[in-house]
Amino acid sequence: MDTRPEHSGSFWLFGNLISRLRTILSRQSELACLSRQDIDAIARELRLSTSEFRALAQRPGVPELLSKRLALAGLSEQAFAAHHGDVLHDLQRVCGLCQSKLRCAAELKQEKHASPPKWCPNEQTLRALNREAASHAQRLLD
Repeated sequence: MDTRPEHSGSFWLFGNLISRLRTILSRQSELACLSRQDIDAIARELRLSTSEFRALAQRPGVPELLSKRLALAGLSEQAFAAHHGDVLHDLQRVCGLCQSKLRCAAELKQEKHASPPKWCPNEQTLRALNREAASHAQRLLD
């Protein structure tokens, strides 16, 4: 029997929100300590524009969403990184800048779709990779 008061869930939610806010503020203060040249250099090293880097650094990251999406499509992120590192980097960038993270997380939590939805900005790339993986698997069986 659950003996927690009814409002304990709201305390957890509030604590989670405070934790996320602290993380965002910490990132902003860390960015504020960097010179413009440092930020530009980091962005170049990550193959991002400076504005993309700033946007990704200021948003809470959800790297597990792409990992789950790849797993649902039957793709191993580690194997994929070894063979298509540049494509994985692009998928991560697009996913990190996506405005539909909450929608994606809710859908993935329900494991609704093995294939990416039409609203996903990585949809075409993920579908192409899925076709490539299926074709490769078929060749192995032949």
